[in-house]
Amino acid sequence: MTTLRYYDEIGLLKPIQVDPETGYRFYTMDQLPYLHRILAFKELGLGLTQIVEILDEGISPEVLQGMLRLRQAQLQQHLQAEQEQLVRINARLLSLEQGSSLPVYEVVLKAVKPITGVSLSVTKTDLVDQVHWVDVIDALLKRCGVKPIDHLLVLHPESEDEHTPRSVEIVAPVDWRDTDILATRSEGRLTRCELPAFPHMASILHQGPPALVMPAYQALGTWMENNAYTIVGPRRKICLRRGERLDDTLIEIQFPVEKAV
Repeated sequence: MTTLRYYDEIGLLKPIQVDPETGYRFYTMDQLPYLHRILAFKELGLGLTQIVEILDEGISPEVLQGMLRLRQAQLQQHLQAEQEQLVRINARLLSLEQGSSLPVYEVVLKAVKPITGVSLSVTKTDLVDQVHWVDVIDALLKRCGVKPIDHLLVLHPESEDEHTPRSVEIVAPVDWRDTDILATRSEGRLTRCELPAFPHMASILHQGPPALVMPAYQALGTWMENNAYTIVGPRRKICLRRGERLDDTLIEIQFPVEKAV
């Protein structure tokens, strides 16, 4: 039996005897309770390495309790993810049953890493003549001789309407060693910033003129309402592609979210 052979190889359950010609392994009835304990711990979802530690090294009840609590947390996280997926499937099925066509925008929930960079605070007045808002900081970076290491992005304060902002924060991800250089060469216009990681970021893509991005925001809002999420941080708008034609512009909109209480 493949399983018993593997148990033998890792030292979890060794046979009493192995036939040198056939390779058959022989076990006794006295080993059956030990095998049952192995199977019982496997049903709890513990790994074989952990089971070896439990059975052969005689760990304390406190250590075993810690293993089980960790496994409990893993299962709860898995169940929550499955439940959230089920909610999204039900919402999509309901939309299709009501005669809706395939959506123009698709929302993806993902984790994002922290970002180190420099930021520039600008007001709506500063942005009047800018087709692409990130052009403001892009010009400063070029003047300082520094290239961003990732796409430039715009932060909208949580308290403001992203469609009619009074001010925004434009961020350029750069090597941390360049942040002080940029602050000095820009005469203080650029400041070092750290954007935190978020485990759940609702993301949507908009292709076309930036001025026509409002339906994407509306689609994100509808998705959050249908899936019981709430915004927990500044909204991000990332310029993934800027072409000569506005129709070629590709923007990613991100909302940091968590489940509504």
